[in-house]
Amino acid sequence: MTDDRTRAEQTLVAWARIETWLKEHAPRTFQRLPAPATEGELRILERDLDLTVPADVRAFYLVRNGTGPVSDFDRPASHDAPEPTGYLLPDGEGIGPLENLRAWFEGPAAAARPDDESGQRYLPITTIDPDGFYGGFVDCTPGQGYGLLGDYAEAERPNPGKATFAAYLTEVANALCEGRGFGDGSAPRVIDGRLDWR
Repeated sequence: MTDDRTRAEQTLVAWARIETWLKEHAPRTFQRLPAPATEGELRILERDLDLTVPADVRAFYLVRNGTGPVSDFDRPASHDAPEPTGYLLPDGEGIGPLENLRAWFEGPAAAARPDDESGQRYLPITTIDPDGFYGGFVDCTPGQGYGLLGDYAEAERPNPGKATFAAYLTEVANALCEGRGFGDGSAPRVIDGRLDWR
């Protein structure tokens, strides 16, 4: 079995565990999960951004186009808007819908790119805010770091990581199902049917 296939299958198993937990414990978050993206939409993103989405990230998007509706990743129309459900990952991060990734790709992760690294392809996929100024990326640059996650913040150099998306989701699923914190963070809790790690 190829490494790509293994990572894709690991992602699907981890995400299924997360969805099972959400359905039982955080029904509002579960009900607002979006429909899948299509292979065609992924190919257009790859063409437009000149990159190849890693197999584990692709597998996730073919199940869900992010962790919440597009409206969760836009600025709320008013202060009375309900708390978004899409930021369901540890530290209040959410996986953005494909339509947001283009803007984030040209945002902070690109702004911090040194001139001599024009071929660098860091695709932001998670964020803690609708503007996408802080979050995580998957390295789509061909070479040794391809498929690894990293994090970025406005006005800072992106920080490459060592874990794959599949490994990250597996650890999230483990923490969620065991009711423990993720890394140094707080344990998951449910507020009005919404999962919140903050």
